Amino acid sequence: MSDVINAEEKLWYYAKPDGSKFGPYSDEELVKLLRNGILTKDDFIWMVDFENWMNVGNSIYSYYLEHPFQE
Repeated sequence: MSDVINAEEKLWYYAKPDGSKFGPYSDEELVKLLRNGILTKDDFIWMVDFENWMNVGNSIYSYYLEHPFQE
């Protein structure tokens, strides 16, 4: 796997309720964080296309919280 991120790939950031922020992460890395329980429904995600931070539990990515090992 290359360490270089495709310029067209969307980069994600996440924030914990305490305000600490992390990133950037690729879409694949974000899914791994969700599947491994590092992100929860109470955390927030953001990318440059977003106007505001989105709650993970209210996003399409909440699927990975409920189905951590399914494709």
